[in-house]
Amino acid sequence: MKKAILPASLAILLISSATLFSGEAKSEAAYQPRLDSGGWEILFDGKDLGAWDVDPQAGVWVVTDQGELHPAKAGRSIFTKQRYSDYVLELDFKMGAKAKANSGVFIRTHDPRNEVNTGMEIQILDDAEYGVTWDAMNANGALYDLVHPAVDANKPIGEWNHFKITANDNLITVELNGKEIVKADLNQWTTAKQNPDGKHNKFPNAIGALPREGFIGLQDYGATPVWFKNVRLKSLSDRKPQFTGKEPIADVLKKPAEK
Repeated sequence: MKKAILPASLAILLISSATLFSGEAKSEAAYQPRLDSGGWEILFDGKDLGAWDVDPQAGVWVVTDQGELHPAKAGRSIFTKQRYSDYVLELDFKMGAKAKANSGVFIRTHDPRNEVNTGMEIQILDDAEYGVTWDAMNANGALYDLVHPAVDANKPIGEWNHFKITANDNLITVELNGKEIVKADLNQWTTAKQNPDGKHNKFPNAIGALPREGFIGLQDYGATPVWFKNVRLKSLSDRKPQFTGKEPIADVLKKPAEK
């Protein structure tokens, strides 16, 4: 039987595609969550970056000699390799003084290439350096541009703070140093660029329509001084992510309930 001969350009394309998908599958398959005795998934323990999609050799995100995760130079924010639905996320963070420290924790990010508009951010900020009051919509601990902190639970700059962030279906809560500072019912966000009280926000889609799943991320805001440690997660349900993050955001938005 005569063998078919593929044009060189097509052959290269097929080989490249096969290599790409093989690499992606290998990366996803390579990550095996590590659980502690209490059932928490260890995302960062001071040494292992296996839970994160990051290149340690690039020198953007580094682990210090003290076992702290730190953006050493300006670059991309980092995101987990896996997507998560309902969970409690705990971590410690601190900021450097007099250096306009600015960062954040991204939750339920659909597309890490467009993290601001396809997920939510819990702000990390040196409020005083930016002239921001503790109860502003962009203050430290705020659900950025959506819910301001209800109480001032900040520790002095340079000390370690503790976040406990809960994402459970439509409910989001943030505790800072043991005090609940944010509580949100996503079902109340039904209009693009608008909060439930009618005030403007910056987001092009109704926050309540975003997928209730996604990647978790740590922000690199121009390498301003911030450090992270003791990052862990506990699942709250058996609900599994349905998407990959490669879908256009318009294709995964929750549709309004039919009347």
